[in-house]
Amino acid sequence: MNVHRRLREEAKKYDCSVCGTNHARSDIRVLGKIESSYLVRVVCSGCQTAFKLIVPDAIEAAVVPVKEERQRASRRPPVTADDVLDAHGLLRDFRGDVSVLFKRTPARRDPRRQ
Repeated sequence: MNVHRRLREEAKKYDCSVCGTNHARSDIRVLGKIESSYLVRVVCSGCQTAFKLIVPDAIEAAVVPVKEERQRASRRPPVTADDVLDAHGLLRDFRGDVSVLFKRTPARRDPRRQ
């Protein structure tokens, strides 16, 4: 049986540790071979969490996770040209200690998100 087909079969037995979606439809790519093991990248079809596995040649053996990379959705809208111009104006006229610029203040609601 070819490696990719066997990995696809094995994926059906596992669910994503982040969102719980079964990995049957996840994107599975063999990145390469390291000694007698394969380096495999899996991207969850539900939440797009990506992780890498080292899978021994005898694929029936346990799968060893290497690294998990979670892609998170942005909580804020993208910066606009107006935002950049506003920041430029603020910094151009600012006279004071730089620590004041980065001082945490209570969270304010972004008027663009209403």
